[in-house]
Amino acid sequence: MNKLLKVLLAGLLLAAPALQAQIEINENLTISGFLDMSLVNTDSERTGLEDTSYNLDQAEIDFIFNFDELTGQVDLNYLGDNGTDEFDLEQAFLNWDFGDGSSIDAGKYRSYLGFEAFEPTGLYQYSTAYDIIDLRPGHHNGVRYNYTDDFVSFGLSLVDSVFAPDGSIEDSNYGVEAKIALFPVDGLTIQLGAARDSMGNTLADRDLINFWASYEIENMTYAVELSQYDFGVENFGRNEGSQWLLMANMGITDNFGITGRVSEDTQDFKGGDTATKFTISPNWTIHDNLGMLLEISETDYGSEGTDRMIAFETIFTF
Repeated sequence: MNKLLKVLLAGLLLAAPALQAQIEINENLTISGFLDMSLVNTDSERTGLEDTSYNLDQAEIDFIFNFDELTGQVDLNYLGDNGTDEFDLEQAFLNWDFGDGSSIDAGKYRSYLGFEAFEPTGLYQYSTAYDIIDLRPGHHNGVRYNYTDDFVSFGLSLVDSVFAPDGSIEDSNYGVEAKIALFPVDGLTIQLGAARDSMGNTLADRDLINFWASYEIENMTYAVELSQYDFGVENFGRNEGSQWLLMANMGITDNFGITGRVSEDTQDFKGGDTATKFTISPNWTIHDNLGMLLEISETDYGSEGTDRMIAFETIFTF
């Protein structure tokens, strides 16, 4: 099966340069995907280490099925550092559209929470904002209800677990996510989300509250995010903390833009730890299917020192 996927991916990549977006196989099936490659240099005062690496970070093939009110999606994902040389199932779910803004998803799907996208194709820069803990829950197995109209979007999801590896949904061990997003004016999105992992009798529950807002006007995009988390008892202390970010992206020309971001990750655990990150990232499009960006970031860990990173990334989409 893995050999077949490799052959399929190679064929799609040969066909993709002449295409602008999804590849339509027939009226019921389209395919899209991307290749993500990077050259990264890191220099850490905390560890005294410097490293330069070049990687194929990720390759993904997405199959989108459309049968009127019933649709489905299957995403196959390869991570360059997973050591298996195989595609893994990232998500696979069915969606039933009731036609009045309501729908139900069932299967393995992506979380509601977090401003920054889970895929590199949705990020404004190479790195994510927070260097102590990544609160983006990723993908879960479960079922969820969605409602969307021009003013509001609402979602409620019951899953096996929000943060832990996949498991079964039981009376005392399950996860819940909810979100409400408002679109009061053109270009403005305001979202409040929450998640809880019910860990049963042996572990404390894990809670996350996530708020973000973005505003797109002309050639500018602004964003703000605030998160608060409490992951209960860990090593005889409370593992809780907060995160925030401010971001602005300016489209200078049709093919060139620049992103600036300031973010902070504070963990109130074992005396506390704070990482403040400053990021600048010019980006440009050189082809309808190929984008590139440069990122320069510095993360200040206070008395522990700073980490510096320079990254060059290319993303090929089809």
